[in-house]
Amino acid sequence: MTTTDARIEILTEWDRWIGKQPGLTNPTGRDAFKFFLELQSSNSVLLDFGSVDDKWQVVHGWLLSAGRVTD
Repeated sequence: MTTTDARIEILTEWDRWIGKQPGLTNPTGRDAFKFFLELQSSNSVLLDFGSVDDKWQVVHGWLLSAGRVTD
């Protein structure tokens, strides 16, 4: 999966995931990390992009730049 495709798919999955979190109206980096850990623990193909060493930093950056999380 290309990083561009992964970014689109991860943002889509984030929107789906955040919709299932009751009472979460202002997501932060902590929430993003929980999302990332769930992707990681399920061996999600969404994390099969590039050869980046720290995929958490990439995913967090995407969520930040898209305005999905604060912090």
